[in-house]
Amino acid sequence: MPQVRVYNLGYDPDTGIGELLHTTTVRHAFGMIRREVAIPVELTMLDERIVPTALELTRELSGAWVEGAGRRSVGFSFRAVHERDHWTCAYCGRSVSRTPACEALLATVDHIQPVSRGGMSSWTNLVSACKECNNRKADRTPVEAGMPLRFEPYDPALSYRVGGHVEDLPILVSA
Repeated sequence: MPQVRVYNLGYDPDTGIGELLHTTTVRHAFGMIRREVAIPVELTMLDERIVPTALELTRELSGAWVEGAGRRSVGFSFRAVHERDHWTCAYCGRSVSRTPACEALLATVDHIQPVSRGGMSSWTNLVSACKECNNRKADRTPVEAGMPLRFEPYDPALSYRVGGHVEDLPILVSA
């Protein structure tokens, strides 16, 4: 079953710009539509049935509800980490996938600072990794494992990508 993207109120399906809150199952998406919590904004055919692939909430959720929310929010999930990293392993640079040609290229998410050492699940501590590199790094930091990162993780809510490098958004201070 495909995953359904759930966007906050204000999603623009023409440009694809909006706040992705999370993904859910088709079954749960239909429940959200029935309860009038969300409306479908993208549909597709699946097994001769029309199913939603994206929903927009009927009310805006505050950023405080979204995991990892700061002054503005981008929906945080392991899939979102893969999207941010362009489905590329941060250690070896190979493409990763949910359905790889070989088991070694299975998409996993790695904690740079291991959870056992106090590492948190956050935008700046998670990277996309192939299963082979994730297993090789194990419960060590990249320095200890001798596996430097090919790119630095960043919080998409606080940064933007320009020509291959990441720029911080200016912080506006009100007087």
